[in-house]
Amino acid sequence: MYGYYGGSISDKFVYVTDVDLSEPSYSFDLLGIWKTDEGYYLSTDSGCSCPTPWESHTDSDLTGPLTAEQAIEEATSLWSGSYGGGYEPEEFAKAIALIV
Repeated sequence: MYGYYGGSISDKFVYVTDVDLSEPSYSFDLLGIWKTDEGYYLSTDSGCSCPTPWESHTDSDLTGPLTAEQAIEEATSLWSGSYGGGYEPEEFAKAIALIV
């Protein structure tokens, strides 16, 4: 988990977690989950080791609002269909458990 360290996503979105979509090798390929009163929001980000994850994302880069069920379905689809093809299933399960 990398975390969210600021950027251009507004404070109305509460960062929940992120999960690696593929094995990091001097790079990152992440699925991030945020929440508001309206529901859950997802986004992906990837890059080399130089940029900070999510630094170029804004509110419009987040997909949502989604219900918990929709967020789990979309996250599972993104995770299983990624280049890593289901990388770190235990970590993914922990991330999904945070969607209540």
